[in-house]
Amino acid sequence: MDHHDVLTEIQSQISAGLIQGAVVRTSLNETPITGGIQAGTIPMSAESRFDIASTGKVFTAACVALLSLKGEIDLDAPFTKYLPDHKLGKDCNVTVRDLGAHASGFDNSKPYTQADHGEFMRQLYAMLPANPRRTTFIYSCANYILLGKILNKVTGLDLDTLARQMLWEPLGMVHTTWNAPGAGENEVQHHEPTRPCGEHNDTVCYLAGIPLGSGSVFSTAGDMLLFLRDIVERNVFPAAYYDLIGKEEFHYNGTIRSFGWDMTPSARPAGLSEKTIFHTGWTGQSIFADPGTGFYGAVLTSRTGDWLEAKQGRIRIVEKLLQERKK
Repeated sequence: MDHHDVLTEIQSQISAGLIQGAVVRTSLNETPITGGIQAGTIPMSAESRFDIASTGKVFTAACVALLSLKGEIDLDAPFTKYLPDHKLGKDCNVTVRDLGAHASGFDNSKPYTQADHGEFMRQLYAMLPANPRRTTFIYSCANYILLGKILNKVTGLDLDTLARQMLWEPLGMVHTTWNAPGAGENEVQHHEPTRPCGEHNDTVCYLAGIPLGSGSVFSTAGDMLLFLRDIVERNVFPAAYYDLIGKEEFHYNGTIRSFGWDMTPSARPAGLSEKTIFHTGWTGQSIFADPGTGFYGAVLTSRTGDWLEAKQGRIRIVEKLLQERKK
């Protein structure tokens, strides 16, 4: 299959200034579909490694989920059970589960954007929810930074080490890192803001200099495909892990979230089932896993244009792949 329609769509998005380039790996195409450049004049390739931004939150959620199955984290306990220095203290009614579903009430104001780690922690632990828990949906990086800190506290490990042991090595993901890899021939340059290749794009992660649960993981389309395939095939981890991340956890005004993932019907590519879980990243990534149809895939791009238009463009790429299958 030559994937003419998909390549045309990628080139159209490049020409429109939405993306700099793309690598597409799914269960429907045996070889990567690539287009555009990763940096300078270097073309995108199967080896291109992206800062997948908030898409990395799925690894935070996965580690919390797996530790909950071992009894090391109670999803329904107040998160301050593990982070007692937070200002909410013993009066906290926001649970670990609330954080994972963005149902905590914390907003996305990011007062903790600090290079000094002590001040970062002071500001993070001083944040109070803007709304009562489970009364509204607010996508908040603070939720996942707190989950990451819980993982640090419970295991004594940094997130890169933890995810490598719990997820990436069991799945054979050898090109994924939470630490900024620095310059290299396969590192993709990202924008808004533009940073050197191999550096964290997100300002909070860039200043922190350590892995944060909010994401900014570096990975390739091939590695992400291994992660997504396992979610559909359910081969490596306990069944309860897949059940947890794959079921509706919080529903608010049309938005549906599982533990760590989006399930909102209006943001799901046509042709995929209601069982689909997916996530996106600020720098231009979308990943999908659909146990209902057996489809899984990663559309990794370097976004240069409008966030929403680029997100919709990645959905069109998946839809064109699904349409090609029917021809």
